[in-house]
Amino acid sequence: MEGGALGKKIFFVYPPQVLTEVVDVLARQEFEVYLSRDHAKLRRCVSAFPDSILFINLDDGLSEADWRVYIQSMRADAPSVGIGIVTLNDNAGLREFYLMNAQVQCGFIILKIGATKTAEILAKTLEANEARGRRKFVRAVCAPGIGQCLANDEGATIKAELTDLSSAGMAIRIEGGGSVKVGTVLRDMTITIKGQRLLVSGVVVAKRADSSGSEPVSVIMFSPGSLDEARREKLKTLVFRVNQAAMDIILERA
Repeated sequence: MEGGALGKKIFFVYPPQVLTEVVDVLARQEFEVYLSRDHAKLRRCVSAFPDSILFINLDDGLSEADWRVYIQSMRADAPSVGIGIVTLNDNAGLREFYLMNAQVQCGFIILKIGATKTAEILAKTLEANEARGRRKFVRAVCAPGIGQCLANDEGATIKAELTDLSSAGMAIRIEGGGSVKVGTVLRDMTITIKGQRLLVSGVVVAKRADSSGSEPVSVIMFSPGSLDEARREKLKTLVFRVNQAAMDIILERA
């Protein structure tokens, strides 16, 4: 998982149901979003993601007074982490405290205004805080067994495991240590990730060693013509789900 200049991790802490649609919208806009329902474990992990952003739901998890203590301690322990507030409570006093006294960097957002407007405000806040970094696409590192690919290269069937995925392309490790020449066009590839299937085409643009430095990995960019809007959005949702599953494991071990 990459951060800093390559993008910031955005955590919604105790997200209310109304934020479910909002998070999907943000994921489709190539923000790296996560859900967390354990503030204590997140605090123990957040030092590993020093440039992350936390949107804390004041209405859940802790009392409002305890959230104040939590934010103060977070500021002391991880000063580079950005903090924003989300709440259903349109209280002028709370708004003034968090914006003026606590000086949260990422806003005080009232959720009653609806999913579309909330997503718009959050997106603008994230843009202002350079949450995307320099990258255009969120990448998901695929653990063994997460994703598979079937393709055909001049009549030969290729079976491979996904090592990386984004809405722009993927990296695959071909079964048996095989490889495909750079420049090869692979049409009608079937990728299967967490039970979801997708038909795509692409071109092999590079080869590199895997993280262990041993087995070859082929990097494939998807052909834009093979992805309609529905398929591209499905890819972005899958990237979000794979990243969330990986983060759940990190938080569980904290």
